Amino acid sequence: MPLMRTARVAGWLMGLVVAMLALVPAGASAADATDAAVTALLGQARTETQDCRRPADRLAAILCAGRIVVGVRGDYPLFGTGQTDAPVGFEPDIARAIAARLGVTAVFRRVSSANRIAALGSDEVDLVIATMGHSSLRDAEVRFIRPHYFQSRTVLVGPPEVHVADWNDLAGDTVCVTVGNITNAALTGRGARLMLFDSPGGLVDALQLGTCNLAAQDDSFFAAALGKPAFAARFAVKFSFAPTPWGMAVPRTDADRLAGLLDLLSLEFHRNGVFLDLAARNGVPLTFLRAQQALWRTAGCVGAGGAPAPSCLAGAVDSSLPPTRFAPAVEAAERWLGDTLGLEVSLPMLKTQAALTLFLAGLVNSLVLVAGALVVTFGLTLAIAAALTARSPLLRLPVRLLTLLGQSSPIVLTMFLGYVAASAVVAYSVQVAMLVAVLVIGLYNACYAGPAVAEASRTLRARHGHAVPLLLAVRQADTQVLAFLINAAKGCSIASVIGVPELLDSLTDIASFSSERVTTFTVLLLFYSAVVGVVVWAGEAVRRRLDASQAPAT
Repeated sequence: MPLMRTARVAGWLMGLVVAMLALVPAGASAADATDAAVTALLGQARTETQDCRRPADRLAAILCAGRIVVGVRGDYPLFGTGQTDAPVGFEPDIARAIAARLGVTAVFRRVSSANRIAALGSDEVDLVIATMGHSSLRDAEVRFIRPHYFQSRTVLVGPPEVHVADWNDLAGDTVCVTVGNITNAALTGRGARLMLFDSPGGLVDALQLGTCNLAAQDDSFFAAALGKPAFAARFAVKFSFAPTPWGMAVPRTDADRLAGLLDLLSLEFHRNGVFLDLAARNGVPLTFLRAQQALWRTAGCVGAGGAPAPSCLAGAVDSSLPPTRFAPAVEAAERWLGDTLGLEVSLPMLKTQAALTLFLAGLVNSLVLVAGALVVTFGLTLAIAAALTARSPLLRLPVRLLTLLGQSSPIVLTMFLGYVAASAVVAYSVQVAMLVAVLVIGLYNACYAGPAVAEASRTLRARHGHAVPLLLAVRQADTQVLAFLINAAKGCSIASVIGVPELLDSLTDIASFSSERVTTFTVLLLFYSAVVGVVVWAGEAVRRRLDASQAPAT
């Protein structure tokens, strides 16, 4: 019996050893297969570098040039900061590791969330590693590398006295964000108004200065700020949402082989701990990377050819927005303009329902704002002119001081001070912001037009020897009055600085998730040009009618 028991134990131990040994070759063979696939791809591309006058594709061009141009951030702590020629952070270190594997030099270009995709499309860079979330909308523009190298969540940060517990508390609030963040559409969809910044560093400054009550950005970014006691004492995370994988990206065209090679390298860097080591060196959170290393060391996640198994790859975040019913026609028109006239036109405000709703609301609000500003400008012009020509110095002097103050104060500062004063009396709302904007724009322009009318009134009094009706003075100074009415119409877009949802504000929100700004803001220019044209036409029509009514009968 003891001998049989001993034999049974020995057999069990032998089986365990055999099983463990069986696992080692499986893992090793998977790693070997990935390494072999990388070597084969590079070998094939290098054989084509014998004639570098016409590289077969982007990978061959990189090997021929002996360098890979990589777009990285310069304003994102832990991930990419410093000068363009020597950036530091997790992502520049990834780029250097890739370049070393390819046997080339990494050359860096600084990109932002607003222009990183455009940099790929215009061939300014070969590769982007720039805190870019992998979304379904971006899949149509660039080729993402998988496995992903990081994952984040978006957090909403603000001071304790701002009570925002969830999505239901966001309607009407202004949230500071960066251009191109894929979660901007979700914020506008919940009724939040957006204030755009090109750099996430501006969000921290804006919070500290009180320009923003709330800011939304990746948790990886705010981790550095919240790690500082002074910042953490004043601000906290309200809630988080939208877990998003980050991916490197290459152009959609002429980069299939480069993308395939980078897929293999990303898998290899997860398996052998390169990503983990680089992240630890830069103070980047390691939870996601540790989980990915465990995943990609699983034999079933690596195919026979060393490539990542599709079942183990994380997909893109679904950031698609419901299209308008005429979106196909808009896209066809964009293609026609590009193919026929060579014009790169994008009309995001017409292609999704969310953007169209913002666009139409912005148009209506802008028209209301312009009409209100014109009425208030003219009304205050009459009031200031009447006060400046009054007999009582007790009325003339304070109004004169008011006009001097209005003429010497920047309208942006006046607008902000008006907003602060109104907020101290009543709760902020879109209606309050609209009223403040109308009054400030009207007062600012009336401070110029009113004295002009008052001067005309004094001139007419001296000429006729008696006071004349104020409207005759307006007719005498009609050129100046019309000029400042036009200025009031043009200046209405400044109302966006205090959160008035007029057209500039709406187009800013649209650009925040479409990342298209040239055509979008060209539309704004055309709108205000049309508005000014209508004001000029109406003013000239009134002037002609007055001239006709005053002409002597024949």
